Order: sequence, then C-alpha cells, then structure tokens
Amino acid sequence: MNSKILIIDDDPAVAKFIKFRLTKKGYDVHHKDNGIDGLEAIGVLKPDLVILDMMMPGIDGREVAEQVEEFKIIDPNRIIVLSGKEMTSEVKALFELGVHDYIQKPFNIDNLLIRIERALSSLSRQ
Repeated sequence: MNSKILIIDDDPAVAKFIKFRLTKKGYDVHHKDNGIDGLEAIGVLKPDLVILDMMMPGIDGREVAEQVEEFKIIDPNRIIVLSGKEMTSEVKALFELGVHDYIQKPFNIDNLLIRIERALSSLSRQ
C-alpha cells in the first residue's frame, strides 16, 4: 500500500508542486489549504506523514501541531514542518512537541523528497 501524505499549505503553487512530485513517486497525496481543514483531515485520513506549513491564516502550523499532540490525533513525529522562518523559538517549540523534521522555505524539492522517504522509512520501523 502506498503511503498517505497530507500537505497543509496555504500557498497553492507550493502545494501543487509538492503534490505533483509526490504523486509521481506513487504516494497517495491529499492537500488542505488551511489549518482548520488540515486538522480535520488529519483526524479523518490518519496520514502516514503530514507536510505542514508554519505560516497560515487562522490556525497556523504551530497550533495544528499542538492540537495533534494534545488530542493524540496522530504522533507528532509524523509531521515535517515547512517554514519561511529561520530556526526560531517557535520552530524549536515544534521539535519539543515531537515533530520529525523542519525545512526552511524556499526549499529544494529533492531534499524534501529525501527527507520524506527517510521519515516514512523510520516511521515504518517503529
């Protein structure tokens, strides 16, 4: 069975590009463009991995990750954070919640794909 990946990002160009590349690699990819819909989709889809943008209107990425952890929706270790922010206290707080990885925007798609594959590989061994 192909791994299920959920992209939560309000930038349609970024989400479309990531989705295209992941779908081409055989992943089952879903996209939500805001934190509220993304949080709901996490609960419904139970994805193998979440690619989560930090800066979104309404509920931002940090809030999504906090709620995922607080309500035990999925393991926060199934989250890779994308952010335009440099390594700040906010990003460090996400690592304290247990997120798997952090990639700064703009990002190299091949680097993201490698990190996704590494994350899925380590999660499948747990």
